[in-house]
Amino acid sequence: MAIIDSQVHVYEANTPKRPWHTVPNWPDHVTGDEMVAAMDRVGVDGAIFISAFSMYRYDASYAVEVQRAHPGRFALVKPVDPDNPAVADVIADWKKTPGAVGIRIMMTKEAGRDPNDPGLDRILR
Repeated sequence: MAIIDSQVHVYEANTPKRPWHTVPNWPDHVTGDEMVAAMDRVGVDGAIFISAFSMYRYDASYAVEVQRAHPGRFALVKPVDPDNPAVADVIADWKKTPGAVGIRIMMTKEAGRDPNDPGLDRILR
């Protein structure tokens, strides 16, 4: 039976090349290579890689790079913005990404978002 970690965050150091939006209280970096090495040490076959919203917001490009470098080891989840008028197109494009298995709807406005909010409708169609 394959052992799959249900949620990992992988990220580069905070640099001008790939700046962080916020600086969480996490290690300075956990690169794709470092995560694969850690997974190998404990017998984890694969992981669901949730692109780190606190650092990269809606940009999942690092997740895509890591999955490309380690095909078969990571399934990808991208944060999406329900307030983006083009979110349906973002999701349609994401669906074509190798390794993509899901999206994470970021409810950043408020916890009590109306279920009839047009942003949610754009995603759920």
